[in-house]
Amino acid sequence: MFRASQIASEETLPVLGTVTIISTTDDANESNVGTNIKRGDGQSTYGTNTIISSSKIKYPAAVAFILITKFFEAFAANGMRTILALYLRDDLFFSESFSTIMLHIFNFFGQFCPIFGAILADSYIGNVRTISSFCVLYAFGWILLILTSLPNMGISLIFLISASLLFIAVGNGSIRACITSLGALQFKVPEQACQLAEYFFLYYFVYYFGIFLSKILPPLVRANTQCFNKNGCYPAVFGTLATSFMLSWTIFMIGKFFYKPEKLSEENILIKFYGCIKYAIIKKCTRSKKEPRPSYWLNNAIGRYDKNFVDDVAKVLKISKLFIPLPIYFALLAQQDSSWTFQATLMNTTIAGITLQPDQAKAMGPIFLFILIPLWQYLFAPLFKHLFGFELKPLHSVTVGGICSAISFLCAGILQENIFGQPYKSINIVWQVPQFLMIMMGELFLSIPGLQFAFTQAPTSMKSVVTAAWFLNNAFGNLIVIIITKIDIFDSQSNEYFFYAVIMLVSIIIFTLLAYDYILQEQLLSYHVNNTLVTRKENTIANGLTKDNDMKDDMADLPSTSSSVCNTLQDKNYIA
Repeated sequence: MFRASQIASEETLPVLGTVTIISTTDDANESNVGTNIKRGDGQSTYGTNTIISSSKIKYPAAVAFILITKFFEAFAANGMRTILALYLRDDLFFSESFSTIMLHIFNFFGQFCPIFGAILADSYIGNVRTISSFCVLYAFGWILLILTSLPNMGISLIFLISASLLFIAVGNGSIRACITSLGALQFKVPEQACQLAEYFFLYYFVYYFGIFLSKILPPLVRANTQCFNKNGCYPAVFGTLATSFMLSWTIFMIGKFFYKPEKLSEENILIKFYGCIKYAIIKKCTRSKKEPRPSYWLNNAIGRYDKNFVDDVAKVLKISKLFIPLPIYFALLAQQDSSWTFQATLMNTTIAGITLQPDQAKAMGPIFLFILIPLWQYLFAPLFKHLFGFELKPLHSVTVGGICSAISFLCAGILQENIFGQPYKSINIVWQVPQFLMIMMGELFLSIPGLQFAFTQAPTSMKSVVTAAWFLNNAFGNLIVIIITKIDIFDSQSNEYFFYAVIMLVSIIIFTLLAYDYILQEQLLSYHVNNTLVTRKENTIANGLTKDNDMKDDMADLPSTSSSVCNTLQDKNYIA
């Protein structure tokens, strides 16, 4: 998880350009950093204009170890998610609903635990020691999981599988954000701002390539090995995934010779953030009627906490309010590994004479994403801008992504009805293509731009808090699936799919209303900076507005494609 001085990103998302204030000079060799104020004509009124060249700074060698580490770890963890539901149902003979619940509990802890890993790494032991420590727990989980697949262990199967999945989820969750952050720390900012942005793109590609292979190879190993008089050999699958994790751990340990020393924060921003809110609430509830009432409830914390910090907390709360409807989206996204896999088991999985395993169908997701991202970033988005002068802003993009996700479950529901109306396995797996295409369009338009907007708007000191909030969105999405599966109120799977589609549409309508209100608030604030009128659309900025404030407003309107971020900031003279 990214800390106070870093740009943050949820690990499954591509890059946000690093926001670094650098202006330009005629002499590219100068390295003085100064303050620059823009006039309405775009010229500088005073200050030193500088550019910091990164041509002499080598790309950090440690990044290679981090990327390889992430590839093997992503393959292991997501390979577990790929086969878990079918393993529980078909090999351990648990019910389909129990298997679904166990999978989403596993996902919940994997998305919730990054908070704890971040706290340890941020303020106590650093990223490297945090990753090393949780890898021990992670490895123990794999050992226990292999034991669950062996016959006659003489131990409660439910206890053993629960313990193994808990250790793997906690280990995976606690190190995932630390690995991302450790890679970012290897770069020298601001000189390597663009290289840092490239690192996030590489990290994202490596991560999703690991996911892609995790959808293909584990089912292939299971289907082509036999052991203990069973056609599917899960010990071989778990052994393969555990070996991948051990390779990841080994490569990470070798990389210790190259990682830069870490500087720990003097205080943990997450704990301080929570303490500020808690104190403000208590103060509000216990304040006597004679005491003056602050204009905003959080201002009750001023005095105990610095006013600037309280203002930053208030800004994060406004951003976090936009997150309220989003767990529904993650509830939909997570079902590729559960209900959509069970749907695939009811279908004919032979395509062009090649028979796929039901849990291999999920590879369509990463494949579509690999295709959609470059198509959107390098073809359609530039084309729309060139022909119509149109750029899809992040908040508008989130709405589009939510609608696409709802359509994906509408497609899944229609397909499910057709499956039950036809002979067993008569419908081909190709008919799952529309729902996978639409859910990945949701990923493209919702996840990436949504987090981009949140981080560019979040105060510098609060980026780790926003990261934690985004992880919690994903965790609570899995919790929603657990609750809906547990109460079992639908008489058919297709009705459950339609229900998810409806609540996704309702949620995105709520998000749109919240986003509209947020934009209005931000526009009102942007017109008054230090009691000075600012007209952004006419690019007229009066005296008193520093480049910091100007940049913050510009960042709110960055395009939603990650490839445009670095170029946009360069055009505005914010990075070299």
